[in-house]
Amino acid sequence: MCSSKDKILQTVETNGTELFAMACDIFDHPECGREEVYACRRITDYLEQKGFAVERGIGGLETAFRATWEQGSGGPSIGLMMEYDALRDLGHACGHHLQGPTCIGAALALKETVKEPFKLVLYGTPDEESRGGKIDMVNNGCFRDIDVIFSHHTKSQTCVSQGSMALAPHHVTFHGKPAHAAVSPWEGRSALDALMLAFHGLEIMREHVRDGSRIQYTILERTGPANIIHAQARAHITLRSDDRFYLEDMQRRMIKVLNGACEMTETTYEISYLPVYWNMIRIEALREKALGIAAELGVEKIAHNTTGLFGSTDVGNVSWIVPNLNLNTYYCDHSEHTVEYLNNGKTEKARTCMLSGSKIIGLTALELIRDPAFLAEVKAQHAAATAGAKR
Repeated sequence: MCSSKDKILQTVETNGTELFAMACDIFDHPECGREEVYACRRITDYLEQKGFAVERGIGGLETAFRATWEQGSGGPSIGLMMEYDALRDLGHACGHHLQGPTCIGAALALKETVKEPFKLVLYGTPDEESRGGKIDMVNNGCFRDIDVIFSHHTKSQTCVSQGSMALAPHHVTFHGKPAHAAVSPWEGRSALDALMLAFHGLEIMREHVRDGSRIQYTILERTGPANIIHAQARAHITLRSDDRFYLEDMQRRMIKVLNGACEMTETTYEISYLPVYWNMIRIEALREKALGIAAELGVEKIAHNTTGLFGSTDVGNVSWIVPNLNLNTYYCDHSEHTVEYLNNGKTEKARTCMLSGSKIIGLTALELIRDPAFLAEVKAQHAAATAGAKR
């Protein structure tokens, strides 16, 4: 008689053909963030055919969804989170076409194999690439109905994301008083001068922030010819840190820099606070379990310890709400957001990447369902990591 582990692996393989066909179909119909109508419909229609109850347009986003299936009552609630947005003018060069099929592969294997009480909750999350759709979904109450949530990404190695940086982007518009730069410059107050002083102030601030923090800025649009005193100048300023609370302090200091620049130039400014990405919470118990399973399965290019700084993702916001395993499985040797990465979208490597992700997630979730002590340890680590946070 086959064990539950063997049945999960077999089910993933059995469903792999039609799920990879779904991935290729989504790849062939790339849609940018909050425009993922085709991908959302393709995935949700399939889930309904498989017996899931689907809610569309949740969390304030038209192309978001929540799909549920439950066996018995009182068991753990296992979440799976998927992205399906493409890159503008490049298509699925970040592998998001595989995320839905990967998570569905794990969900179907659990649904068709496990006999204990448990619940599956699948979240479709639009617009990771540009405006952080999960941020809106968190703010609108999503993800609070599950015990642990899994997410998946393609990568140049098989690993578990050990962190991401909190990111706060801002649009700042400086307002001055126009005048002719040769005839009557004393009558003007330069918005461009204020912007340049602000940038210089941020450069000075850069020396006095914690290691791993980042400050970037750019001019958003032309201010006009050199022979005028500029009435308006617009900037994009981003701050990053490995700690969302330290990031808030960086924002406080940035405001002082902006105020000082305007005080010196007798100008004013207005600021637009864009959605803030939180840093990712790491759960070591989940990481060790998943990578141990990957090693048992002989998955390609396993990296047990990844070091260095990471970018920013709205998965981080979800990880503060519920324990998260952000699993990466080997896809190809190229970097994301490149033509070379795009060209691997429908290859055998992509199919293997999807199957590996489904298997690792499915077997890790099986451990959570059957081992209350493991689930309790995951929750305890999450509670310790987020202690004191207002969620």
